[in-house]
Amino acid sequence: MNDRDEELRGLDAVLRELRPARFGLYGPLVRERFLGGLPTDVTPTGYRVLRFVEASSPPGPAVSDIAALLLTDRARAVRVVDRLTAAGLVTRVRDTVDRRIRRVELTDAGRRHVALAAERRTRLLGEAIVDWPDEDLARLTEFLKRLNASVARHLPVSGVSGAFSASDVSGLSDVSDGR
Repeated sequence: MNDRDEELRGLDAVLRELRPARFGLYGPLVRERFLGGLPTDVTPTGYRVLRFVEASSPPGPAVSDIAALLLTDRARAVRVVDRLTAAGLVTRVRDTVDRRIRRVELTDAGRRHVALAAERRTRLLGEAIVDWPDEDLARLTEFLKRLNASVARHLPVSGVSGAFSASDVSGLSDVSDGR
């Protein structure tokens, strides 16, 4: 094992800790504070879909694209979209080229919900790094941009209809709950 392998293992461990750890950036306690401040009863999975629809539009993704995002079957993706439709956050529209395809688009309420969530997410992140110097924040941001670009370039997403790229998906797992 060389030094680079050891550094890569350390990076992988740090990235894994961000997500599931109880107090990690995307752990359950932060997720509770994040979702608790948002309107309507949207699950973490629903929130993920809303962000995906926003990132994919226009045109919005097909339900099959949402199923690919969620790593699930079309029936489960339809149920998630049905809940978001009932909440007035998304709507289904016919594709302008292939009328058999129904696309998922944000409603005005959905756009407001996503914007409010982005503001809340930014505020919570600011609380987490309140004691960081601006230079450290700028360096971290630049490094993470480089990481996302490298992942998109070297590990492209396959088997997906092109509605999103690896860089679109990279930030969408921040509040996944597996539902």
